[in-house]
Amino acid sequence: MAKKKKKAEIVLTPEQQLEADYQKAVRRMEGAEKMLQPEDKVHMYKEAMLMFETLGDYKDSEVRRKRCKKRLPLARREHREDVYQTGMRLKEEAKSSADYEAAITQFHRLRREYKDIPDQIAECEKLRENARKNERVKGLVKKLSALAALAAAVVLVIFLRSPAAYYLEGTFLMGIQDYERANTIFASSKGYRDTKEKLVECNYQRAMAAAGRGDFTKAVSLLRDKVGDYKDALEKKAKCEMEILKTAKVGDIVSFGTARWIVAETASQPQKILLIRKRPSQAKEVYQETGRAALWETSKMRAWLNQDFYQSCFSGYEQAAVAQTQVTTSANSAYGTQGGNITNDYVFLLDEQEAERYGKLLASSENQKAWWLRTPGKSEGSTVFVSAEGKVMHYGYASDTKDIAVRPAIWVQIPSGS
Repeated sequence: MAKKKKKAEIVLTPEQQLEADYQKAVRRMEGAEKMLQPEDKVHMYKEAMLMFETLGDYKDSEVRRKRCKKRLPLARREHREDVYQTGMRLKEEAKSSADYEAAITQFHRLRREYKDIPDQIAECEKLRENARKNERVKGLVKKLSALAALAAAVVLVIFLRSPAAYYLEGTFLMGIQDYERANTIFASSKGYRDTKEKLVECNYQRAMAAAGRGDFTKAVSLLRDKVGDYKDALEKKAKCEMEILKTAKVGDIVSFGTARWIVAETASQPQKILLIRKRPSQAKEVYQETGRAALWETSKMRAWLNQDFYQSCFSGYEQAAVAQTQVTTSANSAYGTQGGNITNDYVFLLDEQEAERYGKLLASSENQKAWWLRTPGKSEGSTVFVSAEGKVMHYGYASDTKDIAVRPAIWVQIPSGS
């Protein structure tokens, strides 16, 4: 048999290639104008624009690119309206929770500010939840309909909406270790029998599962907000917090104890991390009582932070990780007011130099409160503070007021080999 001859490869000159690219871009532009689907039209206009842009000043490429750019917004509007109308149609024709989910997905393709998208999503979510409840009831009724008369079915429907029914279903789901669904079901039987205790157990198991797959943030959240001191939850929570802190970087927001903190600094040998309260909070104590010098070492604020706050914010397992820190309070940099003796503290306030060093890190529109520093102010009865705008006020403020918030800081020791 005669061998087939290889088809000769066509090699275009640069001028021919340029013309070929131009014709391809023209076809793409003309194709966009004929497209019926707005989404396809948007994609083709974008492609044509890029192709003409690549061609530069070849023939009328720039004119055509501008024409595509001019027509693109209209195509986008048509596309958005098409998506919106599709979502509205799906919503109107919806017969099940899955149908409402499809409508929600469609609406999420649009910017939230487009028309009434937030309202449509909220309404669909409500209708979806109602549909899910109805589907659940219908499913259970269907399974039992062969064994019961119409009257019994009515009684059953009433029962299925009762706390007792939810309690039984939740107990069954716990038995098969489906703690996520059990937790949701038990929410409808609150106050019934030992539902409260079962919810705590469900959330404990959910936290353990989250920790097992490395989601320590979720585990900490559940143990802190839903579990409390149940079983060994406090110890488990402290261990999960340590896992988070072990890899935390400066600027991260972390949970430790009952508060949220900003990672301000890390150190090694030994490994430890400086945490500063994310938001200033109202203190339950004045910085210093009237008539006494506002020295950090003798202040009521220091006593409150290292006793009441320390005990209420951290469990015993967390307290074991809070490092006792040697705190030096320098004289006021502007007025020379002496800062007093060195102290050893678990919890402390920043001084004026530290506040300026971490200023950008701590600045936030969420923190519109003035907060104390430990540096004495101009007079012996005043203390330096950071204004709500984030500026260090060296002249200070009367130390016997509760108008200034606090932003505690702690050094946390990361156990070796943790």
